[in-house]
Amino acid sequence: MQQWCQKIGLIGLTTLIMTGCNHLTAVKRATEADWRAGTPTETQAFDSSGRLAVVDEGKGSYANFNWQSLSQVQTIEVNTPLGNSVGVLCRDQYGVIAEDNHGQITTAASVEELSQNLLGFALPFDHLNQWVQGYWITNQPHKILPDGSLQQSGWIIHRDLLKENHYPRIVKLNNQRFEIKLVFDQFSPTAENTPQCELRQKQS
Repeated sequence: MQQWCQKIGLIGLTTLIMTGCNHLTAVKRATEADWRAGTPTETQAFDSSGRLAVVDEGKGSYANFNWQSLSQVQTIEVNTPLGNSVGVLCRDQYGVIAEDNHGQITTAASVEELSQNLLGFALPFDHLNQWVQGYWITNQPHKILPDGSLQQSGWIIHRDLLKENHYPRIVKLNNQRFEIKLVFDQFSPTAENTPQCELRQKQS
């Protein structure tokens, strides 16, 4: 993991890198009206790509991502800023599977466990596709804070939306340890046509 991470000494540098082009895009901060109840089957399938910054106990890492969300199948590929693949992580009805940059395929009991091993930090992947689209998880405690962010499952989620279509532009997640920031350069609806993770074909 250390080979792909670009350690950032100053958090301000992360902010500068991740927001340098935001003035070119009209965005709005999500308010209480932009959140609603939802389940995995109610969320929209999408393809997306962008940039990812993670601060873990004061240490920053930066990478690029490609993320495809197909309801029950979630696939995210993480690349270094130079374009080299760190790995691919996928979750479907059969569990969680990943492939590292050496082509080794592994499985784990949870997304948190596998992303910790692959990326060096635990992604809140179980609900991330719902949160970025403005859904809180039904049947779980949640709270909309005065600034329009969502508090749920130990995370606080802030969303900045494109004014033209309300697609996510910037999503920030904070808990007691991590600060995760996703900047979406591309986000588009797609058809749901994948019943399971493609990595399972390699595994067999």
